Amino acid sequence: MTWAEKAVGADGKVDFQDFDALFLICIIHLRSNQLEQVTSTAERIISCLPADEDVRNYVTSKFAIIGTELILVGAKYINPQTLKAALTFMEAAKRFSPGNAEIAKIHKDISEVVSAFNQYDVLKDDYQIIHGFKRLAAFSIINALGAEDSAYEQDRNFKSIIEEISNSTDSEVIASVQRIKSKYYANDLLNNEFFAHLEKAAMEISRKQQYQPQYQTTNNSSDSCFVVTATYGTPYASEVIKYHYFRDEYLIKNILGRKFISHYYRVGPIAASYIKKHPNLKKLMAFILSNVAKYLPNPK
Repeated sequence: MTWAEKAVGADGKVDFQDFDALFLICIIHLRSNQLEQVTSTAERIISCLPADEDVRNYVTSKFAIIGTELILVGAKYINPQTLKAALTFMEAAKRFSPGNAEIAKIHKDISEVVSAFNQYDVLKDDYQIIHGFKRLAAFSIINALGAEDSAYEQDRNFKSIIEEISNSTDSEVIASVQRIKSKYYANDLLNNEFFAHLEKAAMEISRKQQYQPQYQTTNNSSDSCFVVTATYGTPYASEVIKYHYFRDEYLIKNILGRKFISHYYRVGPIAASYIKKHPNLKKLMAFILSNVAKYLPNPK
């Protein structure tokens, strides 16, 4: 007979003092890394829990404490099985204390990470997603768990990922983002704003390339290219000069190009202001615009 069976009476109920023994079993299994036994013991406690409110409140606090400890261990060692065990405890704590906002938030956060972990097992082998985005998904999960890397290391890893993505075509970027958004929603959720900006920027650039516009000159020919200048921080950057030349020597001579320019001068300043305030978006725009600039004609 197991410890858990001894603690549970013949009627299937558990006395208040016996819960400590059951939770001690959970701790022992946890310390021994026997995660399946941790989960099964938790489920046993749940199935035997009486209606007494004091007992339920007591058990709720115990579930939350063990669940939090499991989260810390799972985050430290990036162990999805430990996080799944943590989710079992936090789900139980939430069930028996539905009005506790702190428990609800922890449960929500850990649910999102566990879902992302589960989906990443499939995402990493999905040939329709470029490798850079697979790295980005893993990077986001680790960061969501509170990565112990220094800010320098995180920034270096992020730049490495962006550099790899920058070697892909716009169509590959768009296809990967849309694939993640539709099939791997949990991973998209961890990067929702970033992926949205990435998809929008890549699609806009793809549309511009399809038009292949030709040249013209307007009163605005000497104005800065708002978005490009904001991205590179100076109107004298070689990429900015190249975009100026493309606008003045090609776009303006084409009716579609002129319509684009007219629209651009309405929304460009707003977009430029937003880019200046978001360093990560500036990095993203830099690699996208640099990629596009490779296909633009050189100033004569």
